[in-house]
Amino acid sequence: MATTDDYGQGVSIATLTDAPDAETLARNIANAITSRSVMRFASSAARTAALAGDAAPVEGMVSWLQDTNLLYVYDGTAWRPLSTLLMDWTPLASVGGFAPGFTAGTPVPRMRKLVSMGTEVWEYEGRINITSLAPATTTTMFTFSGAHRPTNGRGFQVYNSSHHGARLTITQTGPMVVSVPAEAGSGVAVVYLDGVRITNPAS
Repeated sequence: MATTDDYGQGVSIATLTDAPDAETLARNIANAITSRSVMRFASSAARTAALAGDAAPVEGMVSWLQDTNLLYVYDGTAWRPLSTLLMDWTPLASVGGFAPGFTAGTPVPRMRKLVSMGTEVWEYEGRINITSLAPATTTTMFTFSGAHRPTNGRGFQVYNSSHHGARLTITQTGPMVVSVPAEAGSGVAVVYLDGVRITNPAS
C-alpha cells in the first residue's frame, strides 16, 4: 500500500508490497514535484487550461507567466501576483514641479509605484540640488501632481550635504518639504531621497 513523504506534503510513494507499476510510480513523483515547484505558462489562459479537473490549483501553488513576467501564488480563490509594477521609475519632473532654488541632481530624483505581496509601495531615490536653504525652517522643494500624493502626509529622515539629518515630509496636498536644524547652517546644498518609501499610500 502506497505511503506518503516524510515532510507531510502528500507525495505518494510506492512500497515494496505494491504491485510493480513503473508508470504510476513515475507519474506520482512527477506530479508531486511539478505541483510544488514554480510552474511556467505562456499566459493566464494557458494556465487556466492546464490547471483544470484533477490538476485544478490548490492553495499555495506558484506559477510564472511569460507574457507578464510576473510570479503568482494561488491563495485558494485566485492567482495573486507577488509583485506588480504600477509605475516604472519616473523622474520627479514628470510627476510635479520643483520650487525655485531646487533642481534635479545626479542621479536624477525619481519615483516608482508597485504592489509587493499585496501592499502598494511608492519608492523614491536620487538627489535634489539646493541653491539656498534657510536652517530651522520648513521649505517646499517640490510639489507633486494629484495622482502622486499620499492620502495622508508621511515624514522621513534623509541624508543631506551637512553632517546633520534633514526632516522630509511628503504632504497630502502635494508639497514635499524639507528642514534642517540650525546647527546645519545655511550651506546645505543637497538632499538625497534614497531609501524614502511609502507603504499603503491610500491609507
